[in-house]
Order: sequence, then C-alpha cells, then structure tokens
Amino acid sequence: MNDRLSDRIANELAEAIASGEFAGTGRMPTERELATRFGVARNTVRRAMQTLSSDGRIHRQVGRGTFLTDGADVAALSARPLTIAALADISPRDLIEARLLIEPQAAAAAAANATDADVQRLTRAQDASRNTDVMEEFERQDAEIHRLLFVMTRNSVMLHVDHALCGMRANADWLAAKRRAYSQELKARYVKQHADIIEAVRLRSPKAAREAMTVHLEEVRRALLEG
Repeated sequence: MNDRLSDRIANELAEAIASGEFAGTGRMPTERELATRFGVARNTVRRAMQTLSSDGRIHRQVGRGTFLTDGADVAALSARPLTIAALADISPRDLIEARLLIEPQAAAAAAANATDADVQRLTRAQDASRNTDVMEEFERQDAEIHRLLFVMTRNSVMLHVDHALCGMRANADWLAAKRRAYSQELKARYVKQHADIIEAVRLRSPKAAREAMTVHLEEVRRALLEG
C-alpha cells in the first residue's frame, strides 16, 4: 500500500515539475513540507523522491536541498514567459553562471570600444567603491562598474541584457547571499579585481579584460555559492 502511495505522490510531483510549479527557484520543497502537502509520513515522501531521482527529474545537493535536474528545468522554463516576475525568481546559481557566459565578452567589447571619457567614468565608480565602508554603497558602485561596461559595448541588445541581469540581481535570494558573503576582505578582493578589469579597458586589451572579468566572476561564484 505504501509503495503504491509513494508511486502516486511521485507521479503527482512529476506532473507538478512538468507544469513548471518549481521552475522559479529550481528547488523542491522539503520532505517535511511535502509530507504536510500530501498528508503522509516522511518516509513515504522519501520513497517518492527516490523515484524522481532515479528517473533523472531531481538531484540532491548535500546541505542545500533537492533541486530539479537541468533537463527538468529547461522543459518547465521553455513554456514559461520571461516576465519581470520570472526574472526575479532566477536562482543565484543560474544567475552567476549566465553572467560568466555573458560578462567576460561584454568586458572584451568594452575594451575594444572604450574612450578616455569611459575610462574616467569607470575610475570614478571604482574610487567610490574603494572609499566606502558601507556595504549598500559598495554594492551600488559595484553594479555601476558592471553597468558602464555594458554601455561601453555600444550595442543596444547588450543594454537590454544588462537590464535583465540587473532585474535578476534584485532577487531576494541573490541579495541575501551577497549580504552573507560580504566582508572587508572580500570587498578588497573585488576592488582589486575591478581595478584589473579597468586597467585592461584602459589599455584597450579585449583579451585581458575578458580574462580579468572571468577571474572576478569566479570569485563571486565562490563567495556566494561555496562560502
């Protein structure tokens, strides 16, 4: 009987996954939450989750929770319009991985197109970020450096991409992760990495700008997701 019950729950959860119910964060509810939802014991939920895991729909991350697999995410998101609300639900992991795909090339384009006035604007934002001890002000200037680099690509599509990324960076989970990770030591590393990016732009070196941005975003990934 319990096996049939866990199979039924597994089927209902599979349908919920396919409908996109959990696509916003990519995270499944806890066993306790699902036990309450279905009115069953947690071991019954656990068997249902094992079925979904065996089917490749979900995977566990020790200490973090249970998440949809990439394939399940893609299937659910493909039918979901990319509204502003949807952007705000993007997970920090997806956001930083997308930034790693996009921003190094944006930095390279910025270096190729930079004017002296552009470099001066970057330097002003960098000085402001270095000279504040207030996290919120540092984050504002950090975001300004990244925004300016997108502007410097001289590409209108990239400006829309930057607008979308800014919307995702307003995500509550992202902001909470930033607050947890923030320290004066981390700030100092970010300031140094921003300086390397700006120097590459000043030298009009797309290759160096691309590499410096990759180093910086890898640091962000470690601080927010592995710290």
